[in-house]
Amino acid sequence: MADVMPSAGALLRDGRVRITAGDGVALLHLNRPDKLNAFDAEQIAAFEAAIRWFLEASDVRAGVIAGSPRAFCVGGDITTFDAIDVEAGQPYTRRGFDILRPLETGEKPIIAAVDGWCLAGGLEVALACDFVIAGERAAFGFGEVALGLIPGWGGTVRLARAISPRVARQMTLTGERIGAERAAALGLVNEVVEAGTAADRALEIARTIAAQPAMAVRVTKMVIHAAVDTGAEAALGLERTADAMLFGTEDVHTRVREWTERAGGA
Repeated sequence: MADVMPSAGALLRDGRVRITAGDGVALLHLNRPDKLNAFDAEQIAAFEAAIRWFLEASDVRAGVIAGSPRAFCVGGDITTFDAIDVEAGQPYTRRGFDILRPLETGEKPIIAAVDGWCLAGGLEVALACDFVIAGERAAFGFGEVALGLIPGWGGTVRLARAISPRVARQMTLTGERIGAERAAALGLVNEVVEAGTAADRALEIARTIAAQPAMAVRVTKMVIHAAVDTGAEAALGLERTADAMLFGTEDVHTRVREWTERAGGA
């Protein structure tokens, strides 16, 4: 997976998170494989900077977050937890919220490409993405309760929205880990692919999205997010208004003419 790059891509940044971009797609590759991409202070800072770059990059329209063959990410570096007390815990959890919430609500679709372990904070990152592609040997779970904690970067809320709340309770309270096929059956994972190829498939999907009219992609993500976070009437009203406004974009009329010409020649 370490060699996966967007077509015609260029390495923009090395270090704890490697960033590669090309064809309107960015690959954010978590790069602390010796620690299974666990989040210590340096890894959090690198990830935060990478997400900020992704959200602000004007030539990037879709993204993929990937890890290493052994682990997407196993969450917080537990060796750092003993130094955190209540006063430090509040900014620690708030920082996770501040990193992941814009990823979830931002206009650009982003895909989690999961091979290997996806645990604790790593699962919280995946849940904040628009969808998940998993290698067949991927495993998902939360282990925070066994440490006397709970998922604090949005995991308890997002898991209960992604799958049945009853199953979310069982996973979180027991620390039970589930495989890729079980995760797909629950709706946590969109597709299961051959081990080691999750990033390839995620990049393929990201390129398809990046080739779509940009405004339609942004509005679609916004409306679907509203459908989850607001009442049906408000979301339906937003959908109607957004679609009406899209009729004013040049993309619509250009593509409609192209479609008409193809249909006429069929």
